[in-house]
Amino acid sequence: MFVTWSVSYGYGTEKSLADVLNRMDPEQYAISVLPLFKYAESTIFRDHIRILDPLIDYTAEDFDEEAALKRYYALLGDPLRFNQRIREKYDCVIACNHNAPSYFASYLKGGAKVLWIRGDLRELDYHRLKEGTPEYRSVKQEYEMQANVFKCFDAIAVISDVVQQTLKELFGITERVVKISNSVDREKITRLCKEQVELPDKVLFTTLGRLDYNKNQILLLKAAREVKKKRDDFMIYLLGDGDDRPKLEEFIRENDLSENAKILGFIENPYPYVKHSAATVLTSLSEGFSLVLVESVMLGTPIISTDVGVAGELVEQYDCGDLVPYDEKALAAVLLRYLERYDGVRPGFAIGEEYDLKTEVEKTVNLIDTAIARREGGAKLKRLPYPEITIHDYELDTFEIQREKTFILRVIQKGVPYEYLIRRRNGNDKLIVFHNGAVPEGNVRYPVFQRHSWAEILKTSSVFCMDPTLYLNSFLQLGWGVGKNDNYYLENSSRILERIIRRMKIRLKDTVIYGTSGGGYLSAITGIYLRGATVVADNAQLDVRHWIYKDALDAVITFCFDNIGEALSYRERFSLIDAFEKHGYVPPLYLHVNLCSEADNSTQLVLFLQAAERMRRVKEYHDIKVILHYSPEKGHDGMGMDEAIAFLYRVLGLPVCKE
Repeated sequence: MFVTWSVSYGYGTEKSLADVLNRMDPEQYAISVLPLFKYAESTIFRDHIRILDPLIDYTAEDFDEEAALKRYYALLGDPLRFNQRIREKYDCVIACNHNAPSYFASYLKGGAKVLWIRGDLRELDYHRLKEGTPEYRSVKQEYEMQANVFKCFDAIAVISDVVQQTLKELFGITERVVKISNSVDREKITRLCKEQVELPDKVLFTTLGRLDYNKNQILLLKAAREVKKKRDDFMIYLLGDGDDRPKLEEFIRENDLSENAKILGFIENPYPYVKHSAATVLTSLSEGFSLVLVESVMLGTPIISTDVGVAGELVEQYDCGDLVPYDEKALAAVLLRYLERYDGVRPGFAIGEEYDLKTEVEKTVNLIDTAIARREGGAKLKRLPYPEITIHDYELDTFEIQREKTFILRVIQKGVPYEYLIRRRNGNDKLIVFHNGAVPEGNVRYPVFQRHSWAEILKTSSVFCMDPTLYLNSFLQLGWGVGKNDNYYLENSSRILERIIRRMKIRLKDTVIYGTSGGGYLSAITGIYLRGATVVADNAQLDVRHWIYKDALDAVITFCFDNIGEALSYRERFSLIDAFEKHGYVPPLYLHVNLCSEADNSTQLVLFLQAAERMRRVKEYHDIKVILHYSPEKGHDGMGMDEAIAFLYRVLGLPVCKE
């Protein structure tokens, strides 16, 4: 997913991004673009690129800018709320500039992250401002936010030497930085520049871009006023539109420049004008790159530019024009010099492959692939080194489970992967089933089997269960088996597990289901479906609606239900007592609770016992044994490995070896 300011304009950053994305292989990359703002219905992206709903849509009927901005800034300050909008999991998220695109991209959990700086970072240099002023404080705050956000990205791409140098000077960042210059489709613009257009009978200068304060076209018009004092045989075409248009039109009228400067508005094909100009002029206050300068040089037209973006690189490498200061008389002098020597002949410049579109596409693809590989290589959670077998649920009843072999069995049911790490022992027909607790940081891409190393230690058979709920969104660290809408993953997983146990030729009464924290909750619910099995739950959630980490519950409700109100219809997915009553069954259950853990004692066990007092709809009840520990130093942590295994052996009636 690419996070960018807008996809509505046809020049500059939007055009450059579209040129690259339109040429990425759709068979290899499923591309989405999230525009923060939408200004027009049109887009220059191809149909296979998915354009997500913008955060602010200026084209919406009855648009309320105040309300839209309020929602926008609320999202900007709330990562979880922003994640609620982006339900898909992306392998890579690319922020197409610093500031807001980078903030939003940094919020998304999971996947590799790339920051593609396409603007001028010098705007964040607060040292150039007077200390103590509102502007100083504002820019300094932006600088500090940006400095913090940089830490979230696996790679940073810059589009010019200026940006790379500024990144180093302002933020001290030199590692994992790659330069990818904006590029031009040489063949395309060479073809388009041949289109017939109406040209003035005077020497033409062209400037392209949004008509706004930063593009600073007023400087060019002031220089034109100076030129006109000496010559009248020139015309300046301003190609673009924007907020400054009325001001620029007024300046043209008031200074008698109507025969020397015209605003043509946005022109879909500007290249014939560029091709037939004496020079392309850029007067911007800041630019990250400025694609129009490269296009001009490729068409053989010189450039006259302030020292922004790629201008200095081009002039130095190809001797293709002039750099000018922010001074109308200095700019006028350069324009006069071009007028004096212009004879209509294109000089031609041997511009290299660095600015060719094919080069940019190749570098972009390589950057994304490298970032993904780096993230996966450094990820805390990696694919476990066990063989994997994938089958469909209808194949399970004939599936042969090998003995003395640890492997991952993936059972696909209605498109959902239910995954189990299995170890079937010879000479022992007892089984321990394990469920995971929370997965720190989320971003689950592969099956997670906490305590999987115990499979080699246990003398019993073992099955470790993965909750596919965590795959719904990388923000989730705990899923409680809730599943998606009416599809209850934990029920499905439990019924598949029962069939696996049957294939292992182990009786449910010889099975114990174990988990801590969220895994304890999963184990207790699983015990309802695996009737005859015993459950051992250590410092478990018993009613997840009262879990002290509210963000975890909010995330589950957000990403597991398309309509959040539907969650209220499935009380049995969030409360053991409600699950017991719905199924009329309470399994044999051992609850280990630390009296010194508020998370497990006062906010779980006490409320669970109070709710149990009102429990009536139970047909088959087995004892719940509550074991209270006093461990101030352990808090929410459960039993250690040796203690847990010894207890599970006792529940299964196995001797406990003391070594």
